[in-house]
Amino acid sequence: GAGTFLDVIAGTAVGTWTAGKLALAGDLEVGDDVTLKSDAAVLNFGADSDVSLTHVADTGLLLNSTMQLQFNDSSQFINAPSNAILDITATDEIELNATLVDVNANLEVSGTSTMTGIVTFTATPVFSSDVTISDDLTLASDAAVLNFGADSDVSLTHVADTGLLLNSTRQLQFNDSSQYIAGTSATVLSIA
Repeated sequence: GAGTFLDVIAGTAVGTWTAGKLALAGDLEVGDDVTLKSDAAVLNFGADSDVSLTHVADTGLLLNSTMQLQFNDSSQFINAPSNAILDITATDEIELNATLVDVNANLEVSGTSTMTGIVTFTATPVFSSDVTISDDLTLASDAAVLNFGADSDVSLTHVADTGLLLNSTRQLQFNDSSQYIAGTSATVLSIA
């Protein structure tokens, strides 16, 4: 059926009921729960319903298209600019507070990284630019190796409780290549 809802005091229409839809001219205030009882129910926002939240059965809520969930003002938001990218944007800082943050992906940092505490690598890290260490660098295992060169042709190897071993007949050079110390064979040490 169809009908009109009236403000009984003012005698003016405040809403209509047509083909199973209730249309109100003003605000709706509910004193308790609101339940959308169908799967894929939609909450629309805006004069032309440009923003919507859609129920995804047994999964969650879907914000439409590239719309944003904003915090404090329009400069801080979460949105998906495409179907493969999720952006978290803030004007100054994004703070994660947890015992552990687990990142299961490649990590790309275009700014400065400041780390406080111990950094543990369980695989070989690869740096494509300079690395600056403002304090100590410790290779914490016996027989640790420090490699030099694109193909690691020069290396320093830790010899436990003894010293450092420069590989093969490589040279420790001073000033230029004409002045060096090298083990030119297994029994000869050359100082040139």
